[in-house]
Amino acid sequence: MKFIDAHAHLTHKAKGIDRIVESGVFEQIWLMDLSGIGRLGDVLFATREELLETVRRYDGFFLAFGFLDPDHDTPETIDRLRDSGFVGLKPYKQLHPYNHEAYYPLYERAQALGMPILFHTGLIAHGTPYDPAHPHAFGPENMRPIHLAGIAEAFPELRIIAGHQGYPFLEEMQHNLYYYRNIRCDVSGYLRSVDALREILDRRAHDGTDRFFNEKMHFATDEFYGIGESNGRALRLAEFWKLYFEFVGGLYYRWGLPEEQEKFFRGNAIALRTEFMKKQGREK
Repeated sequence: MKFIDAHAHLTHKAKGIDRIVESGVFEQIWLMDLSGIGRLGDVLFATREELLETVRRYDGFFLAFGFLDPDHDTPETIDRLRDSGFVGLKPYKQLHPYNHEAYYPLYERAQALGMPILFHTGLIAHGTPYDPAHPHAFGPENMRPIHLAGIAEAFPELRIIAGHQGYPFLEEMQHNLYYYRNIRCDVSGYLRSVDALREILDRRAHDGTDRFFNEKMHFATDEFYGIGESNGRALRLAEFWKLYFEFVGGLYYRWGLPEEQEKFFRGNAIALRTEFMKKQGREK
């Protein structure tokens, strides 16, 4: 079984991408554009043009979510992102909580165009210090999972993906998964939450769909593809989760059954991809 990495990034002047594509591990990788951030520590993110060129070069292997700046972008920006080849959106470090009503026109347009939004939730990596010339938020407060609940209620057809399970605000994330049909999450970034996951994955949602939580979660790495260390770590993460589902889930929990594993590793992503690609008129 190949995996779909539903949350990853591309670095500037990326190297080793052919090896990732040809590894036989991944069926597809969803790249989140952070060109609007520019740099995270020593990592320089790919430009928007680099990212789209990578999508074109490896036809069908990569999908791209365009960087959305909620404080400065307009609904027309979303149209331009879609027309340039992005299938989803990725905000980050905005100045207000995600559910601030000033951002609602953006969400309304994304919903109308069938573009899912992957929101960072929970702790963030250290970025650049305060600079009044380049304002952005600091810390996780504006990106807590609880802020997604209001968006889900206001825009019930908007597909919302919460990155990183909202760690360490796991209880907020669980409430979102339990009550809101249009909220799902990925497991990238924080292996500290693995202990909680073994019970969460078996929990039944009460969002009107009669699904379990493992049907609302995506495998993802959050790796920075294009750096040798990150390329290798992504392959090891895939192996880790495969063994975790086999030797923990397979022995003790329903989510370890082969047909349930498949949902987590690729099936949930395929179902979401099929839906939004159809709405965007991009079916192949």
